[in-house]
This record gives sequence, C-alpha cells and structure tokens, in this order.
Amino acid sequence: MASLRILLSVLIFASLPTAVAFGDDEPVVPPALAARIDAARAVGPFDVERVRERDGLRNGPGYRGATIYHPVRKVAADGESTPEPPAQSAGVVLVPGFMGPERSMSRWGPFLASHGYAVMTIGTNGLSDNPEARGAALVDGMVTLRAENERPDSPLFGRIDPDRIAVGGWSMGGGGAQVAATLDPSIKAVLALCPWKPRPHVTHAVPVFFLGAENDGPAPVRKHALPHFERLDDETPKLLYEVRGTGHNLAMNPKYAGGDVGRFALAWIKVFVDGDTSWLPLLEAKPDNASRFLLESMPTVDSPPVTDAVPEKKAA
Repeated sequence: MASLRILLSVLIFASLPTAVAFGDDEPVVPPALAARIDAARAVGPFDVERVRERDGLRNGPGYRGATIYHPVRKVAADGESTPEPPAQSAGVVLVPGFMGPERSMSRWGPFLASHGYAVMTIGTNGLSDNPEARGAALVDGMVTLRAENERPDSPLFGRIDPDRIAVGGWSMGGGGAQVAATLDPSIKAVLALCPWKPRPHVTHAVPVFFLGAENDGPAPVRKHALPHFERLDDETPKLLYEVRGTGHNLAMNPKYAGGDVGRFALAWIKVFVDGDTSWLPLLEAKPDNASRFLLESMPTVDSPPVTDAVPEKKAA
C-alpha cells in the first residue's frame, strides 16, 4: 500500500498544470533581450577619466566637493577597433545620503561614464543636510556641469549637452533628487535610489526611477518610495523596482542585485535623457529578484523623443 500511495502522489504531481509546477506564468526573456540586459549590467565600452576641483572644477557654493567622471576612448589593442565617446555627453549629477561623503556614490560615476555619460558626484555642505538642501545641491551641481562645457581649459569643453541632464541620489539624496525636479523642470530624469523623504508632497512631471530594498530599515519602501510613486501624476512615467532580501545599502553600487541596479538606472537614462525608446524592453522585463515591480505611464517605441524641452509659459 505504501508503494501505491507513493506512485499515486507522483502521478498527481506530474498531472499538475505546467504553470503551477514550473512557474511558466512569468514571460520568457528572448535571447536577444537577455544579451542586451547582460550588457547593461556590465561596464560599458569606454574608459573613464576624472576632473576634480584641483583641475579647475567649480566648487559650489550649494554643495561641497565634486568629481566628474567622463568617457574616453579605450586604448586599442593590436588590430582592435574601439568606439568613440559621444561628441556631446548627457550629464548626471548624484548626491549621497545622510552622513554620507561624496565618495559613497563613487561606484556610480565610473559605471555610468563607461556607458557614455558625464557623471558628477557631489558632497553636501553638511553631512546631515535634509532632502531640501540636497535638492538645491543637485541643482547647483547642474550649474557646474554646464560650466565645464564652457570652460576652455576643461577636457569637457564643448563635450557636455547642457540640455540633457538627470539627477539622482541615495537615501536622503534620493529624496533630494525628487526635490530638485520641483526646482528645475529642465531636469530630464530622476534616479531615486532607496529614497528617504517621509512627506511625499512632491509634484513634478519628470520621469522617476525608484529603487527600493525589501528589508530597508532606514527608508522602508512602503513609507518612502511607494508613497512618492503613488503621489506622482498619472501621466508621469515612473518605475518602482524593489529587490528581494536586500537592505538600505543596495543603492551604493550599480553591480548589486546581479547588476540589475545599474541596468535599470542606465536604461532609464537612455530612454528619458537620450530619448532612445529602443531601451524600453530593458525596463519592462521584470527581474526574478523583484519583490515589487510597478511600471506606469511609459512611452512606446513609436513615441516621439521624450527629451523635448518643457514648454515655456507665455508672458501675461
């Protein structure tokens, strides 16, 4: 009888629907898209150099300390062809969180710069500055980034597109990035990385990528990222990606979560700063490590570029 019960159990299990037994309700990622996702997780095709304040970079006054990471052509091996960086790079300004020095965002600079962007990491005038002060610091960082495009002695002279700039930050810096979008509507995209800002009374039309950690103690998603996501206007593109089993430091490194942290940030910039909607499938493919994944008001591949300037108000 025991052997009969075992046989019946095996037969019943084998007869279960495939979706129940193997989880096939999740879409299969096509090989070509999987290859693009892998490439977006990895270091990009360019080498990276830095510009510091001792090289002539402006220092604030809205922030304290800064570094710009920018792409340069890789030194080619014998017979190897390497791509040229963009003639003009879009910019990204990043600010750390509570008590975090500028260097706490240093892993983001080389990663995004290797994919073709001029990435500025900044410190804050006070390590305990609130999100509002961090938002103002990001806007002042944009002033510096644009100034480098005009400074004849800068290696970035004429090589930054002043009309294509994103902002982002970790923790209070992520809340600050939300604030910055209310201060300067020319911002093209926001990266709110494990954001901390308990009162989500922030209204703007800038596309926002929210990164969340399932076990985030300082900034629980349900109290910070999720209310901000829900507060944004229904027409504003927004994505909330919460990573299963992770904590607040998830946002410190684009390589975390198997590289998906960097992949989503990069794809968000590609779509909403560069206007390249061919990157949309990389945003729409839900990773296996997601404990929460919300995506709303996205453009389509056939949509016009999303980098058009915000219409100016007519004088009364």
